[in-house]
Amino acid sequence: MLKAGVTLLFIGLSLLVVCDGSPLSDENSEPDEIDTTGWSGFSLKLINQCKQNTGSNAAFLAVLESVEKTVTCVSRFDTVRQNLKIDFFQMTNATREAFFTKYCPEARPFLSCFDGALASLRPCLKEREFNFVKTFIESIPETMDLACKNDGEILFQLRDETRQECFRQRFEQLSMCADVAKRTWNFDLDFSELMQGHCSIITDYRECAKEQLDACNLSDIISIYDVPMNAILGLTSCAKNKEEPKVETHQNNSTDEV
Repeated sequence: MLKAGVTLLFIGLSLLVVCDGSPLSDENSEPDEIDTTGWSGFSLKLINQCKQNTGSNAAFLAVLESVEKTVTCVSRFDTVRQNLKIDFFQMTNATREAFFTKYCPEARPFLSCFDGALASLRPCLKEREFNFVKTFIESIPETMDLACKNDGEILFQLRDETRQECFRQRFEQLSMCADVAKRTWNFDLDFSELMQGHCSIITDYRECAKEQLDACNLSDIISIYDVPMNAILGLTSCAKNKEEPKVETHQNNSTDEV
């Protein structure tokens, strides 16, 4: 089952390859013979669903292979990521145009790293479950476009020292927002079975987080969260009678120098 928090699927698959330490191919093993000793519950559930849907473990082995390729593909972004981190913390209003002009195009090609894993998952997931994963992945370019918009106007707010200090002071409260949501959420609930009665958990978390961000004059950041979440919730009953949060950004690049 595709559990709440679609991103955990790819995190879990990556950890499965890295931590389970199982070979992707074994000349002495048949597709229906997988030693699952020490494997996580996430891995076991995915194995069972792949076998239930296809009749063998071959589909699960294909998932393992494609995820290993995904991890290898994404790892090529490490050098870019390290340079990006250094440059971000050195960025000023005068240099941010050059920063986002450089790194946004460099990051976009790595989105294709997930294509193989997404295709390999299809036989293992029900159609509705697969649509949730696919919708999340397809929302990432729009999320990136919003983060890069107007030379990174939204993200550049995090470079302001006053906002940084406020954010640090309220980080514990932000964590509490997530903790409340986790305690309330039934993690056996499939996202595809999300009913109107459960929608308040998601909206309450958003409002809780937004309250903390508002206090630090970082309200626009919630719009980056809204892009993938609204895309996913659009496939559920939560989309009914729901007003879409407005994306509020400044109209120009007149962010103050920091």
